[in-house]
Amino acid sequence: MKLTERPFFIPAVALCAAITVLLGGVVIASISAKPAPTLAVVGAGTSDEETSDLADTAITLPTAPVIEPIDSVADISDEADVSGDSASPVAIAAGAAPAAPPFAFEQVINKAQALSEHAYQKSSSVPAAAASLDYDQYRRIEFKREAAEWTPDGTVPFRVHYDPRGYLFNDEVKLNIVENGVALPRPYTEEDFAFFDLPLSDADKNSIGFAGFHVTTPLNSSGKFDDLISFKGASFFRALSAGTVYGASARGMAISTASPAGEEFPSFREFWLVKPAPGAKTLTVYALLNGVSTTGAFRFDITPGTSTMIDVEAVFFPRRKLTEVGIAPITSMYYFSPHSINRGNRDYRVAVHDSEGLMIELRNGEWVWRPLANPSQLEISSFATQPPLGFGLMQRNRDFEDYDDLEAAYERRPNVWIAPKDGWGPGNLTLVEIPTTNEYNDNIVVSWRPAEAWVAGKPVRLSYQMIWSLPQPVVAPVAKITATKVGISPATKRPMFIIDFDSDNDELLRDAVPQVSTSSGTIISPIVRPNPTTGGVRLSFELDAKDASLSELRALMTKADRPVSETWLYRWRSQ
Repeated sequence: MKLTERPFFIPAVALCAAITVLLGGVVIASISAKPAPTLAVVGAGTSDEETSDLADTAITLPTAPVIEPIDSVADISDEADVSGDSASPVAIAAGAAPAAPPFAFEQVINKAQALSEHAYQKSSSVPAAAASLDYDQYRRIEFKREAAEWTPDGTVPFRVHYDPRGYLFNDEVKLNIVENGVALPRPYTEEDFAFFDLPLSDADKNSIGFAGFHVTTPLNSSGKFDDLISFKGASFFRALSAGTVYGASARGMAISTASPAGEEFPSFREFWLVKPAPGAKTLTVYALLNGVSTTGAFRFDITPGTSTMIDVEAVFFPRRKLTEVGIAPITSMYYFSPHSINRGNRDYRVAVHDSEGLMIELRNGEWVWRPLANPSQLEISSFATQPPLGFGLMQRNRDFEDYDDLEAAYERRPNVWIAPKDGWGPGNLTLVEIPTTNEYNDNIVVSWRPAEAWVAGKPVRLSYQMIWSLPQPVVAPVAKITATKVGISPATKRPMFIIDFDSDNDELLRDAVPQVSTSSGTIISPIVRPNPTTGGVRLSFELDAKDASLSELRALMTKADRPVSETWLYRWRSQ
């Protein structure tokens, strides 16, 4: 398997496996704008998360008004057992043909709402022979380049390539093309694919159907179509900007991530792709989400470039009460790096990860940097109680020497940044870190978890912007953390931490002093030295953990008690 082509099914496998072997307990930590984090330990099998800084008064999560259906829902009969009378037809003049309304997002919303009022039904089954294909066999199925959508039209800077079902991608996806306001189905046909000598009968090939699609555009050079975005597997999607290769993923939503009861994975079951006008810079995609516990409607406005921008609107219709919802989830892989104190491997490479840290812009103006970890047991951390101005998973080290991997190109994995807009209420930014023994499992999930449960039948509307980029998508006005290194002091045998701070403003860190704290144990000998290589400063200190097995560490540089750097957070464990 190419490391740049890790399939979307891996997160589900990793999550379920981690929860199954959850013997050592789950650790949950919470921070807000307070000077120090709050720590609570929850025993194995506990499903409740407690955070000390949640508001005492109940605040109702903003919801969308009920939207009256404006179009027929007869075409969802394959998704749910629809019964009852349809809406009364509009009177039509004699001899006149009924005019369908121009396609709009409201039609997807209405379809999601109607679908939510009926029992969930699974997708039609994929042929057994296709489901039995292994990874290498499945990859041999080739979508013919000439069959890509809009290929003959040189004025449209996007091409759509379709992916077949098979291997682990079993859910059937419906696809529609919207042109001049009219939505028409894009039917599956086996002639669009080359199956070579794969063990598939003619009947199998004819009934495989679509599993998803990916879009190409001239992203890195004029006239050459490169991958831009891929929708495939549950509600997963991945995007690229100029200079990047596939890495972190996003999802339409998350339900019960890291819950002992098991995670639920709703799926995008139907898409509408709007043919762009000649020379358009943005591609609009609509999606219908369907799952056991909820349905949803999405609008994605995708604008490629040095930073690829995706504006997302979503409306959800819960089928039941939902208490563990993840909004705008990002999924990634972290295996090891120089700040991993317990690497436990003999890998020749310096670091292996799609993302190295969680970056947060809090509403009080504080910027947070939390290096990711590959823990020995499932861990959950919570940050803030009001939606931050932004958060995301970052890949800051951008030199080949930082990874030394010719195939994986980890230095080119994209950053993913989320900027909340309307409809986000109080809750917690939640980071889930899952143990992994290799680089093939996505073991990191970050999302916003609303404090208020979503009520069955009550729609929830929200929006946000995503930025996928090679350079850091937002620039903080304070010094950023460029490196974290963790080891053992040769002299004292205590854990030792090194943090590098850097800024383009030479005066920002001049005469700055460190503030270092721990939730347990004692900080020993914090020292700040100039770093002549980077032009910034290096903070080093030791931790006397005493009898503690876990400590939440916090460090930043200040002047006159005001932050002049990001706030560094780190969870240390004795093993």
